Amino acid sequence: MTTNKKDESQEKTNPQVDEQEVGKSAQRYSSFWIDATKYKTKITNKFKNRKKWDASNRGAVYSDFPGTVLKVDVQKGDNIEKGDRLYIYDAMKMKNRAYSPRDGKVKEVYISENDIIKKGQLLFVIE
Repeated sequence: MTTNKKDESQEKTNPQVDEQEVGKSAQRYSSFWIDATKYKTKITNKFKNRKKWDASNRGAVYSDFPGTVLKVDVQKGDNIEKGDRLYIYDAMKMKNRAYSPRDGKVKEVYISENDIIKKGQLLFVIE
């Protein structure tokens, strides 16, 4: 009985893959486009359950890090420009400054000096 060496070599280089396995791995990745470049990534449950960005709340300013407020530079009713300093806070023994993301009038101020803030806490509303 003779065996075909070509068939044996093809089996080694092209192993058969179970179609169900391919389907499972294909479901783990999502593709998206940024500036005409296609990216392929895994989508985790943490990403799926994240807090979604709300475009209607553009004037809300949230804290980036937990910390202690050292100084608040604006008050309710102040007119501010993009880039004006809003407050100074201490996080991990470092003084950090937060600046206004837009022009407008300060509608609400939810913090004062020596307040302890959490990540994602609403601090200001700018209209």
